[in-house]
Amino acid sequence: MIELKNFTSLNKSEFYLVLAWRNDPNIAHFTKNQKISLNEHLTFFDKLKILNDKKYFLVFDKDEPIGVINFIDICEESCEFGLYANPYLKGKGQILMDELKNYAFGILKVRKIKACVFKHNEKALNLYLKNAFEIYKEDEKMFYISLSNGGGDLPFL
Repeated sequence: MIELKNFTSLNKSEFYLVLAWRNDPNIAHFTKNQKISLNEHLTFFDKLKILNDKKYFLVFDKDEPIGVINFIDICEESCEFGLYANPYLKGKGQILMDELKNYAFGILKVRKIKACVFKHNEKALNLYLKNAFEIYKEDEKMFYISLSNGGGDLPFL
């Protein structure tokens, strides 16, 4: 059973677990802000309690934390997303992707989800392409991807 736990509800050990994952070299290497301090992490969590256009979740599979999914710049039409898996587990990317799509299209009811991915992050890019994302733009470092729901029925639920 998959459970999403809002970052604003995390206990102390979960809070530190997320910080450890986020700063793990296997994850930080693929993020815009490579390493974050404890103070930055605390400030970020405090801001999440008052912001309505951002949602971050720790994802559990049968009580085991398997990764993080997030949504930013949430508006009626679209949002940007991010995800990263527990660096000590393998094969959880598709579960995270399924939950991400379900939440974005089923709960947030956006029509389009977007993200940017470093060109050297082949594993993530392959996951996105396997899930019908399209590259709509690129620059020197990044691919910009999107997936449209198309309205009407929710194909990902």
